Amino acid sequence: MNYLTRVTLAALATAYATVTSPAFAQDAAPEDEQVLRLVTANMPRSLDPINIDAQRIINNGFAEPLVHASLDGSRLIPALAASWELVEPTVWRIELRPNAVFWSGAPVDAASVQASFERHQKENKRAASILRGASFKAVGPTTLEIRTERPDPAFLFKTVTIAIHNVARVAELGERYALEADLSGYFKPTEFVPGELVVAEPFAGYWGEQPKLKRLEARFVVDPQTRYLAMQSGEADMDANVQFEQRRAYIRSDDYNFPAVNQSNWNIWMNYRNPLLQDVKLREALSLGTDRNEIVDGVMAPFATHSTGHFPAGLPYAIETRQETNPERAKALLDELGWKPGADGIRERDGKKLEFNVLTYGWWQTVAIALEAQWRKIGVSAKLQVVEPTASNQIMLDGAFDIATYCSCGTATGDLHGQLSSFYRSDSTQNWQRYANPEVDALIDQLRTEADTEKRFALAREIQQKVMADQALIYVANSELIGIAHAKRVAGVDPERPRDITPSMYIAAE
Repeated sequence: MNYLTRVTLAALATAYATVTSPAFAQDAAPEDEQVLRLVTANMPRSLDPINIDAQRIINNGFAEPLVHASLDGSRLIPALAASWELVEPTVWRIELRPNAVFWSGAPVDAASVQASFERHQKENKRAASILRGASFKAVGPTTLEIRTERPDPAFLFKTVTIAIHNVARVAELGERYALEADLSGYFKPTEFVPGELVVAEPFAGYWGEQPKLKRLEARFVVDPQTRYLAMQSGEADMDANVQFEQRRAYIRSDDYNFPAVNQSNWNIWMNYRNPLLQDVKLREALSLGTDRNEIVDGVMAPFATHSTGHFPAGLPYAIETRQETNPERAKALLDELGWKPGADGIRERDGKKLEFNVLTYGWWQTVAIALEAQWRKIGVSAKLQVVEPTASNQIMLDGAFDIATYCSCGTATGDLHGQLSSFYRSDSTQNWQRYANPEVDALIDQLRTEADTEKRFALAREIQQKVMADQALIYVANSELIGIAHAKRVAGVDPERPRDITPSMYIAAE
């Protein structure tokens, strides 16, 4: 039987590594200048991949997944997997790089990759629902088989954020593994101050192309204006978290490049653990009171457009329906629910004010400030809880929020099931607000096994219509989630992985 999945998806596979071009030798700065200085608001607090705060360890080249996803989310790019094939509807066969090793020198073989996935399943709370029901088995020195409970033609897309690591070292190092994890990336940290600083140099034993950069210095700089000033003064070469205000300044200068990054639909999470937010009419009132024109045409301008459903408009599986902004209708709904304006304009019922804590940080904060003012106009008090970006991860995982402007937003993907399941399936860890609708669960399960492309798209659109009718999320705007700025001297950026530090990057001569 010629399943969609019997097509070998590894057409891109083993020859993917970039070859040094003659241009590099001609325009590169001297070796002692091959240092990339990165400023970012997303710094790892741990190098252990199962830790929720092990941020950017794949982006910065410290760790590798089996595969990467292309910029548009439609294709897989080889990483530790040299090739892959779906040999049965529920069985993937992965051929690993035969010469890959961890930093300790231990081989990245099928047995170690199996152990890595199994540890993620058991101990990584974010990965548990992504990998649920899958089993991993080494069937040869470099051959891994992955078996899923049901057909899932897009399963490998679910693994792009799963960093492979040497589990054998975990027991040996104990808590030190957070600082001394045994990974396989092309950069290896030589200095690590959790949440503040990572200095790294090329890993000589890397299986692929050696990095052209000789040193990476990544520093935590939470303030966006400070990051911009560091770039302007020449103290930094890459700003990984360009916010709207600073981007307006960046683009007025010829000193920076902006690689294209994926568009995302920014959204607001409402936590159903708060009994008030279980009421669809109250959630609708908050949505109606959200002035998207002000956010799109003011706060985010000119880098945003209006949201439709979960996915950015124009994709074949996106919908065209917009959530409405109508403050008067919002007030009427709140009146209907018995919330009456108090002396200060904030609504009250049974002696309690209608107020929520709003978790926010960094690039979301200007949007949150706008929301605070917009919701006050309909009689809802929003108290901003401003935290560092990394700190927000654990708060979301713990469910310790009422409303959150959190950087988990819909974007183009080759795994429609995986993304929609993460957001809206009732038992998903990353369904941060605990939205639940049995009809949506059933449609998501149907989407997982559907192989026909048009039927998959139709199911994705139906799911979006249902969650929008439930006011599951407040969709705010469609925009590049966070821009990236490089100094002009930074060359060799991979257009398929613009957020990543890759072996092809180098510092050009002035």
